[in-house]
Parts: sequence; C-alpha cells; structure tokens
Amino acid sequence: MTKKTKTADNSAVSGENQSLKTRQLIDDQYKSFLEDFQGIAYRMDPHWKPVFFHGAVKQITGYGENDLLNLKPDWYDIVHPDDLPELKQKYQSREFRKPGFKAQREYRILTKKGNQRWINDSIQSVFDESGNLVFIEGVIFDLTERKLAEERLRKSEAKYRELSEQLAETNNLKDLLLDVITHDLRNAAGNIFGFTSLLKELNPNLEFVNNIESSSLALLNVIDNASTLAKISAGEKIDMFPLDLTETLKDSLEEFGPMNGKGMVEIKARLQEKLMVKANPIISQVFKNYVSNAIKYAFEGLLVIVEAYKEEDHVKVTVKDFGTTILEENRKIIFERRVTLDRSRKLGSGLGLAIVKKIADIHDAEVWVEPNHPTGNIFCLRIKAMD
Repeated sequence: MTKKTKTADNSAVSGENQSLKTRQLIDDQYKSFLEDFQGIAYRMDPHWKPVFFHGAVKQITGYGENDLLNLKPDWYDIVHPDDLPELKQKYQSREFRKPGFKAQREYRILTKKGNQRWINDSIQSVFDESGNLVFIEGVIFDLTERKLAEERLRKSEAKYRELSEQLAETNNLKDLLLDVITHDLRNAAGNIFGFTSLLKELNPNLEFVNNIESSSLALLNVIDNASTLAKISAGEKIDMFPLDLTETLKDSLEEFGPMNGKGMVEIKARLQEKLMVKANPIISQVFKNYVSNAIKYAFEGLLVIVEAYKEEDHVKVTVKDFGTTILEENRKIIFERRVTLDRSRKLGSGLGLAIVKKIADIHDAEVWVEPNHPTGNIFCLRIKAMD
C-alpha cells in the first residue's frame, strides 16, 4: 500500500470518527432538550398510527412512550369522546392531505387514570418528493391549568353579572320607592303648609301656627334635598342657579339656633356679605354636615366658628372646632363612604362627609380638613365665585 493511499484511508477514518462524534453530540443535545421539554413531540403514520413520542409523555398522558406506541388502533383512543368527532372530521379531511397543511387544535384527552386534560395540539403534514403523505408530526402542550382558570373566571363573571343585574334591579326599585315617597310626602307637606298659611292669615298672632308653617316648609326642603341627593348619587346632572352663599349659610345656621348660646355650644359666624356662586341649594347640606360634625365630635371645645370670604376668584367657607384633632392619615379617608373615626360614640352612619364629597364634586368644588390650632379641625370648602 502506498503512502498516499494510507494517508487517504487515515483521512477517511478521521472524517468518519468526526461525523460519529458530531452525531453523538447532536443526539446528546436532543436528549437533553427532551428531558427539559415540557411538551410532547410526536410523529404518526398517514393512518394515525404512532411512530414515536418524546418529552413529557407520562406527565401529560399518564402513559409511557411505549404504551402510546402500542395503542390499538390509534391515538384517537385517548381523545375525549365529546371532542373526537370534530377532531376526526378535521384531521381526516382532504385539506389534511394537501402539502403545506398545518393546524392547531385545543381538545381534551383522557389520561391512563381516566382524568381529563386539555391539550394544545399543533401539527403539520409531511410529504415525499412525489407528493405522497409520509407522516404527521406535531407538538402537544398541557393547557389544563389555563382552562381551569378560564372556567373559574367564566363562573366568576357570570356570578358578578348576576349580582350586577340584581343590584340594578334593586336600584330601580329604590328609585321608584323614592319617587313614590317624595311624591306622597310632598303632597302631605304641601297641604299642611297651605292650611297653616290660611290659619296664619286668620290668626296671625298664634305662635304654634308659625312653628307649623316653618316646620312644613323645612320638610318640603328636606324632600327636595332627598330627590337632589338621589340624582347626585346616580351621577345625574342637577340644576345650578346664582346663589348667595352668605344667605345660604345664615339659613343653614338657623337650624342650630336652639343649641347656640344655650350652654351646649357657641356658634360664631363671620360671613363676608354677598358671596355669589353658581350652585344648587343642596350645597347647604355641606355646611350643615360640617357644623353638625363639629358639634358631635368636638364638643370638648364648646365653640364652633363659621367663616366665609372671597379668596381671589373663589369663595372659601371654613368651619372650625376646638375638639380632638383628626390624625393626618385620616384626613382624606373621612370623606369616603361609611368611614367613622370614633365608633364608640355611635353618632352617625359615616355617610355625612361622603355626601359632602359628592355634592362638592358635582359643583366642581373642593372639600378637605386641616388641623386647627392649638387643637381641633378646620373643615373647608372652596368653590368658584361668580364674576
């Protein structure tokens, strides 16, 4: 054998060894990939007889790779009976046997223990050079957790949709009830007011007639306010009028007259004259709530000061008390629904300041509370002044 021939043979052996090493490396990498692969890679013959299964076969199906290879007659054995007709129709159609066919389906299988699992099955058809279907290959991933989460979400959505419908129906009934009550109360209060006005003309000096007249008028205002508050709660617009806040404050403070200077509390009013704003009369509820809270929760000071004045292009109203100062972290949340800071006194439902916030919002006004000195609180309202 010549030296040249030996060299050629050595080169051939060396090349073959290198090829074997490369194939071994590829095989090792493929096995490593399959060990970490969370799905199933598979191949079927044209009649859906399994050729191989690799990957998380046991974790997803409960079967070993050899179990699936020996399934008789085919893969369809483990497909859920409810999903099988549609799957067969799709995968045995003419489209399935055309070159370039690819499809993706979500369906259920039954594991070896009979448990139901959802899978995503992505497949493609592979053809030879003559256009004959050679095999089907694909990848399967487990969708069970996702499907269970979607089902829980659907049930939750259905539940809350039903609750929402019930709430809407309740709100409609509430609105109807409010309309009936306010209508009937207005009629009764209107009749009382009309008769007392007539009695007043006949007997102008009877004090109790004057009291009945003023009380019936106050009741009519309460009814109007209830209707307006219902509109505000529903997010509806309310009518706005030119309003003198000074006069509105004076009228509001009259309700606290029996308490003022009678040893219960002293209310001092420092009001700038003619403070015109565009507002609904319901804004008086802001001041009444402020003063009422000052009396209820700050009785230690026995003094409430109400001030109103022009501040650039706004009107500012403040109600000062000298009781216990509200902590800084609570100064915003007290305007939220059903928040009361001192439940031991049981003096309210926690709705008052939430109503104040709603009334302020619909007027594009601001409400807040800040500390008074040396102790107590200052409840504030700022609203745009009329030009």
